[in-house]
Amino acid sequence: MRLKFPRTLKTGFTNFYRNGWLSVATISIITVTLFIINIQFAVVISDNLLLNDIKERVSISVYFKPDTTEQDVLIAKDEFSRYQEVASIDYISKEKALEEFKKENVDNEIMLKSLDEIEINPFEPTLSVKAREPRDYDLIARAVNESAYKDFINTVNYDKYSNVIDSLGSEIDSNRQTGLALGITLTIIAILITFNSVRITMYAHSREIEIMRLVGSSNNYIRMPFVWEGILYGLISAAIALPLSFIYLKFVAIPEASGVVLPFSNSVYIEQFLREIFVKNAVKIVPAELGAGILLGVISSVIAMGRYLGKPRK
Repeated sequence: MRLKFPRTLKTGFTNFYRNGWLSVATISIITVTLFIINIQFAVVISDNLLLNDIKERVSISVYFKPDTTEQDVLIAKDEFSRYQEVASIDYISKEKALEEFKKENVDNEIMLKSLDEIEINPFEPTLSVKAREPRDYDLIARAVNESAYKDFINTVNYDKYSNVIDSLGSEIDSNRQTGLALGITLTIIAILITFNSVRITMYAHSREIEIMRLVGSSNNYIRMPFVWEGILYGLISAAIALPLSFIYLKFVAIPEASGVVLPFSNSVYIEQFLREIFVKNAVKIVPAELGAGILLGVISSVIAMGRYLGKPRK
């Protein structure tokens, strides 16, 4: 066993070196596959960051009629908070709304003078509603307008957000589906290319393999050099793809993220992904990337050897 390991490893390295441009082509395909998967992963995570930011920023306001009592508004608040789509509800009284408006317009003398001339509080008691998911706002708005408190409600300002929320949700879904389809397609192509590379190598060594069989070598011993070859393909590809992905995201994608390169993703969230997720979790991401590359190479090699050698000889 001690002799088999270094011997098969050396043979695997020799096969890899002798394949020349075939090895380069195989590594290139696996590298491109891992690179595309990395980019799509970054886009998906940045989209999630974007959605989380939207959840914090976006809300719909339910404006009650001025003569609605605070007690009625709070009862409605308790009722709306029971909706499973609702994440949180904040009550904003007329007095608080007026106070916040004055703070926001402290430098606008014309606006403040206009308020003084009115001599009444023009603001309405309001409920600020945040949904668990952006798509839930439509359901919440309809439920509020059809609730038992609809006669107390003046307006629900969902319409001005509806197009943005719906458009963003559909774009993110489309982006994820495209990334998944592309990743699966490239993975299959990478496996096929590596499969053919190993098959060609095995064919070139067919006479040696036949001699090894005649002298009683097991299929596992015959397989090992080609397994090492597949591992080398994946390992080198992953070692290239990961830093290449980081460089692309950092220096190419971020400046162009709002244009053609990464549509539907904002450079702020790509940068946030690199800073808060990629860098902080590099210890986990690097082994995962190397493992993915090795897995691609080994799977391809095993399939090729299974087709070539048939059932293993014990």
